[in-house]
Amino acid sequence: MTKSFTRSSLCALGATLAAAPALAADLPVWDDYSYEGQVAVIESLIESFEAANPDVEVTRTQRTFDDLALTLKLAVSAGDGPVVTKVNQGAKDMGTMALEGMLLPVDGYISEYGWDKMQSQSLLDRDRWSEDGKFGEGPTYGISGLAEIVGLYYNEKVLEDAGVELPLETFGDFLAALDKVKDAGTTPIAMGTAKQHLALHLMAAISQAQIDAPNRAELDDLIYGRGGSWETEGNLTAATLMQDWATGGYFFDGFQGISGDDAVQLFIAGQAAFLTSGTWYFGDMQMNPDIHFMAVPAPEGVAHPLSVGGVDLAWAITSLAADQETQDLAGSFINHMVNEDAAKAWAAAGYLPSTSLPEDHGLELSGLLEEGIGVWNALNANDAIGHYPDWSTPTMLKTIDDNTPLLLAGRQTPAEFLALLEADYESYLATMN
Repeated sequence: MTKSFTRSSLCALGATLAAAPALAADLPVWDDYSYEGQVAVIESLIESFEAANPDVEVTRTQRTFDDLALTLKLAVSAGDGPVVTKVNQGAKDMGTMALEGMLLPVDGYISEYGWDKMQSQSLLDRDRWSEDGKFGEGPTYGISGLAEIVGLYYNEKVLEDAGVELPLETFGDFLAALDKVKDAGTTPIAMGTAKQHLALHLMAAISQAQIDAPNRAELDDLIYGRGGSWETEGNLTAATLMQDWATGGYFFDGFQGISGDDAVQLFIAGQAAFLTSGTWYFGDMQMNPDIHFMAVPAPEGVAHPLSVGGVDLAWAITSLAADQETQDLAGSFINHMVNEDAAKAWAAAGYLPSTSLPEDHGLELSGLLEEGIGVWNALNANDAIGHYPDWSTPTMLKTIDDNTPLLLAGRQTPAEFLALLEADYESYLATMN
């Protein structure tokens, strides 16, 4: 799906593009904002950028996460892609494009606009790739506008009707709540695996909640390609629980034919007690005041469990910005997407910005967003922001997506599933040496 946005004054006059005066600059932009609330924000930000830069027309192309991954590299290579784009930070996308010269470093704009004052170094590290392919090191290739936490959404009314006492303080409380909800005749966990990545997010969230933040080095090394193993106790626990839940009736009937987005809508409608996914659904979730958000609670002995997340796909400048003037225009556009005014626009719509809100923001925040900000602040304070597993190798997302259905159907054991992830990772490490 694509859509181009021209200046509103022309639209108001009913002018056609053919009748419009020539513009000094055209800025092709690709992004992955596809939910209704997100689209409204990005359109408003583009309009305000164009108002501040009347000689610029932004041509926006909207892609899904999967479509962006499939088409971006090909379009940039062919010379007809975007100048500014959202790009996934992992080895498959940002890593490959940086090494092949398809992305330009943005370190100069970090200094010029003070992005390192807006976001922590640990967040910016997720956009760094060295010339020899090391993740988390070297030049910076992007910056994000939204913070992301993969956490636990829960429907307070559904839980109370099932006799579940809140708050859920431990991982054991969560497991006990699932059983009570199932016994009450309601689906415990909203799940759909036909599209999107709810299963991946649930598995990663359960696994990383087993890790105490002071002991996070092993996960960091794994994701940043420094070595490690997927065959850990936490991953085995998560894979085993996922299989038990899938085969034991804890997911929607026919979840294999339900998309992730449709599962979310069923959850919003009160058809399940829990959903494990990201804060990017905050705008949709506000439609049901019974829905709340928390981090996946800690197992016994874990004081500060990790939560999957960090930031959304990064804004980046492609090699199609062939001259300094175009590069500077792209840098200015990205700044408009991540500065404090942009943070206020996202927060006003119920989303969690990666740039901190100014103290005098004057916004009336939703209860759900207040909960998300509380979780985000606690995670940052405890260095407990985890990682997306698919960032670890260029092929890990496909390996997980190809084998998760087999795991959930009971056609692979949890150990066999993890062995395939391990083989993918070892193969990637071999190419790095």
